[in-house]
Amino acid sequence: MSKIFLLALGAVLLMSAVSPAFAWRCDRGMVNTGDRASVVRNKCGKPDFIYSDTGVYRRGHLTSIDERWYYNYGPNQLLRVLRLHKGVLWEIATPAYGFNISARRCTPQDIRLGMSAYELITRCGKPRSKRERSTHPGSGRRGRSGGQVVIHTQLWTYDFGSAYLLQQVTISDAQVQSLDTVMRHARRSRQRG
Repeated sequence: MSKIFLLALGAVLLMSAVSPAFAWRCDRGMVNTGDRASVVRNKCGKPDFIYSDTGVYRRGHLTSIDERWYYNYGPNQLLRVLRLHKGVLWEIATPAYGFNISARRCTPQDIRLGMSAYELITRCGKPRSKRERSTHPGSGRRGRSGGQVVIHTQLWTYDFGSAYLLQQVTISDAQVQSLDTVMRHARRSRQRG
């Protein structure tokens, strides 16, 4: 094979690895952008995790919520993240390799910035509590359907036991944006007399 052919092949492979895909072959067939959620679920099965993302409001009423569906086939295959808007697939991404679910206990050191909400919940379990804040990005940002976009930021609190402070994780855009330690409130014990 010629060097030019190998360079061209390498360039094509590199471009396909970093750009979003428009189709994906699942166990039971091919899904394409534009397919309905029911078609995707039929061909690819139930996702490993679903994250509800930004909401779009029109005249003060929620009209749609974007979702990210995660399919994890382990560390030897790429993680698939499918983004759906109003129940229609509009993006297929492969941001990284998948991962194995660890049986060991999670600690605050396992949480890192940029980690996906899916990986966090898979490795560390469900948080002790969740709170949600909605923010308007301003400057008239519009969703795919033309409504006002509202970004949901979630605050997840993890309790790793008495040896650690509480950890408050800020999740936005389906990723860990910040990690803060939170003091434990002293419990008042009531004495009966």
